[in-house]
Parts: sequence; C-alpha cells; structure tokens
Amino acid sequence: MPFRKSTAMDSTGIACMAQGWGKVVARRVEEQVGPELDLDADAIEQFARGAACAVAKGTIEELLEKKAAALGPEQPCPECQRLCPVEREPRTISFWGTDVEYREPKCHCPACRRDFFPSKPRATPHAAPL
Repeated sequence: MPFRKSTAMDSTGIACMAQGWGKVVARRVEEQVGPELDLDADAIEQFARGAACAVAKGTIEELLEKKAAALGPEQPCPECQRLCPVEREPRTISFWGTDVEYREPKCHCPACRRDFFPSKPRATPHAAPL
C-alpha cells in the first residue's frame, strides 16, 4: 500500500495529546520507582523512549488497519477495471527498533494475471437523480 503525506493533519493537537500521555507515563514511572525518583537522566530517557515507541507502534498498527479495512472486499484492477477480491498478506514493518505486524492488502486480477496493491477506497457510484 503506497504511503503519502496527508496535508490536512493537525499535528499540533496530536502533539499536545501525546505530551499529556507523557505526563501519564511519568506518573506511572514515579509509582514504580517511588516519590524520590532515584533516576538519572539516562534512565528517564529510556522510560520516555520506550513509551514513545509503544505509542508510535499502537498508532501505526491502528491507522494501517483502518486504512486497509476502508478498501472493502473488492477493488478494480488498474489495467482492466475488473473487480478483484482484496486479500491480506502478513508483513512486518520495522521502525525505531521495534516491529509492527501488518496485514497488507493485495489483489490479483486473473484476467490480466497481475498483482496489485490498492491504495485508496474506490469511489462508490452515485445514483442518478430522478
């Protein structure tokens, strides 16, 4: 599935929300190590890095799954426009030292004998006005 940057993202709001989750992580770390916070800067950084990776992994898994699910059960072949079933192929994506398990959508057109990877939901035809 091709990836492209969305121009309509509100990264400021997402960053503020993630920063709030950072405060939740800090409270959990404090619960684990005690109120005196006997941690050096390296240990604090390791907690933060682990939390950031976990949030990123959850975000990537969820958004990829929603994007794939939006394709529906069939997609047209880019060559002949024949509707082909959307199947899912297991794939592992590595990032930041961790792996994301992903079931990538793929199609095979028996008429053209080609595989293709659908990238967006096909438009549903609108009914003609009466």
